[in-house]
Amino acid sequence: MRRELYFFAAALLFVSGNLTAEYIFTFTPENIRTAAAAIFLLCISDLILVLTVKKRLPWIFLTAFLLLGASGAAAHEFFRPGPTSSSLSDSRSLTLKGIISDGGLSSSGRPFLEIELENENTIIYNIPAGVRWRAGDTVTASGLGCSRVENFTPDFDYRKWMERQGVFYTCFYRRGSELEVHSCTSPALKFIPSRLRESFSSAVDSLLPSEEMAGTRAVVKALAYGYQDEIPSEIEESFRQSGAIHLLAISGMHLGLFYGILSYLLAFAGNAPAVRRVRSVLIIIILWAFTIFTGCGVSILRAAVMFSIYEGGALFGRVRSGINSMALSAIIITIADPDAPSGLSFQLSYAAMTAIFLIYPHLRAILPTRKRIAGNIIDICAMTVACQITTAPIIYLHFRTFAFFSLLANLLCTPLVSIAMALIPAAFAASWIGGEAAETTTRLLQVVIKIFIDINNILSNL
Repeated sequence: MRRELYFFAAALLFVSGNLTAEYIFTFTPENIRTAAAAIFLLCISDLILVLTVKKRLPWIFLTAFLLLGASGAAAHEFFRPGPTSSSLSDSRSLTLKGIISDGGLSSSGRPFLEIELENENTIIYNIPAGVRWRAGDTVTASGLGCSRVENFTPDFDYRKWMERQGVFYTCFYRRGSELEVHSCTSPALKFIPSRLRESFSSAVDSLLPSEEMAGTRAVVKALAYGYQDEIPSEIEESFRQSGAIHLLAISGMHLGLFYGILSYLLAFAGNAPAVRRVRSVLIIIILWAFTIFTGCGVSILRAAVMFSIYEGGALFGRVRSGINSMALSAIIITIADPDAPSGLSFQLSYAAMTAIFLIYPHLRAILPTRKRIAGNIIDICAMTVACQITTAPIIYLHFRTFAFFSLLANLLCTPLVSIAMALIPAAFAASWIGGEAAETTTRLLQVVIKIFIDINNILSNL
């Protein structure tokens, strides 16, 4: 454990150095207090870990991690890849042609399209609701109103964030505008996952066809691949007030549940060395296939890297270590994307994983039991409390608020999410078989989702 903590301390220093440089180069009066608090907490945590190891440490080696993290963020800022200027401009009647990369519903409920141009991206808002499109199709639009991305609040530099995504100007479909979509039968490989998600969405609509099931359909899509555009506003608000909104966004937790289900299903093959290697390869392939299917969101991508490192240890005959896997994945993600540690998603996911590895075992040991059902309940409670200990300060630093019933919501809803994620593929498999099994599985899925929604409705009204 001491060697694991030492490597974890090094990774924490690496991320601390990255955050320090990131906030120096992107300093604004609005974010300096949160930045200073986050860096201070990281450094204090790192000091505690170093003292916990209780051995003579090569301080120069540890300092190197701090400097490497800082230099990586600085180099990324000075030599940032991607476009630094736009070919678009403010216009009352713009004509453009590009490739559709994604789309959905805006916060006001109006459809929009994300368009790839030659060296940048843009978004067309307020497109007609009847427009049919698929990722990879070509769109030609004329008469669009185009304007520079503006900041909506002084608390967040939205313009800079969008520019880092390659979006400098956004466009609006207006009266007199024209838009034509040209179908593509052989899209680029990067658009295939989006088309697969569209096919899955249609399959969910067929599995739960009635209008009364609209909320259930929306939650199933959110749990399966993070699509939240169809979730009714009242359901979304109830999850937000109860503190369980993160359960509707596909994340590392969902991939962790999927990993657990997958490991359980493949356990029947035995534990012979050759079998373990084949199982590890199969798990890594399936996890990455699922990650790509969901769109490679930042949170789930981090979890995929961590689980791949974890299973890679077994693949090469080494003892698997969750702490080492987490620490190495944090360094890899930070090197690949120096902007990642400053994001709330990165901070929350790694804070939660840190709690699972370092705090949860001690909480679990307080109430030992040999009874399986009681043990499972204690496991869920201990893990939820541990995660709340590390994530609550981060949430407060960013939002100056805390959902008082989030602990209870997570205790009640996390098991339901696990059951629902197991029932979703089971319901599709049963529908292909047909008969009474299909009706029973689908009905059970509806009941679980309804309980899931009702719990958050009740908690949000307390």
